[in-house]
Amino acid sequence: MFRQEEVFVGGWREKTIESMQRRRFEQQIAQLPPLGANRLEELPPGSFERKLEQCWQDVERKPMRAQQMAQIWKSVLGSIDIQADCLSHEEHELVERALILGGSVQIEDAQELEAARALSLRLWASMGIVSGKPYIELETPVLEPVARAFARDEHEQIRHKLESFQAWLTGVLYRNGAIDDRQPQQVLLDDVLGSYPDREQLALLSRRYLWASCDCVDYSGGVMLVHSALADPHHLIASCRRKPLLPPQGAFSAIMDILPEEIPLQRDLERAIHGALRDGYRAEDVARSLRFLCKQGAPLHEMIGVLQSTLIVYASTGMRGALANMYYSMPKWIESCERDALQ
Repeated sequence: MFRQEEVFVGGWREKTIESMQRRRFEQQIAQLPPLGANRLEELPPGSFERKLEQCWQDVERKPMRAQQMAQIWKSVLGSIDIQADCLSHEEHELVERALILGGSVQIEDAQELEAARALSLRLWASMGIVSGKPYIELETPVLEPVARAFARDEHEQIRHKLESFQAWLTGVLYRNGAIDDRQPQQVLLDDVLGSYPDREQLALLSRRYLWASCDCVDYSGGVMLVHSALADPHHLIASCRRKPLLPPQGAFSAIMDILPEEIPLQRDLERAIHGALRDGYRAEDVARSLRFLCKQGAPLHEMIGVLQSTLIVYASTGMRGALANMYYSMPKWIESCERDALQ
């Protein structure tokens, strides 16, 4: 989904992936009305028009509200099979859970909340609060058609291809930090969705699949997909460090969220901090967060400060050494000015 601009008043501690996701989750929940208030038939005229302007479904406009509602469901249900095939992984899982539980389900985390927002833009669902918890509710007209769409043999085949494509895209984003959406869109069109006849609709769906699956930002040349841990994508975009993508050869690879040369660096840090963390922290999670900060150019002294905030003791020489080794050895999306000065 498209990111909102953020001001990181707490410095690098606010730029960890956990802090960013928690903050966005809390901010979005605070804006949700009670469940049911966002159903299409419940929206007041102004909100109804804004929903149609934002929606991920081309809907012909009609003069009367009843006519417009009929046109909406004609448009949504007329493309339900291909729309179901092109859901993001998080959207698909959320819809499956909602179908199993009768149409509505609690939203558990920031990724599911983003998926719920994407589904609301497809006009499939509404979001709201029940007893202080966020929920998604599938619109009644889509319940049976979506269940039938999921049961198709063709759906299982395309979802398998999309899972493989997503694994490749995850690896590309991890290596580069950010990529123009037109490059993976072409791979998606050629290698995954090529069997569909309507090329124009495919282009639209592939773009929306990418926007629902990744963090996105607008830039002067179009839309950039960015890694979810990258706090300041505009810095990377401005550096113009774009690399041509190598198209996948044969079957896509498994999901890669760490490079082989980074594994021993992270494990050394995990071993150094194990047993010295505050309640609620795990060595694997802390080391992963520090790895992401390192990749986006956090200075070493700031990383030490972030590490110290998770410890019940003062950071030892061994901890600092493992962190420094990660800092100086790890490939980065954005080079730190501090590191450049030493080279």
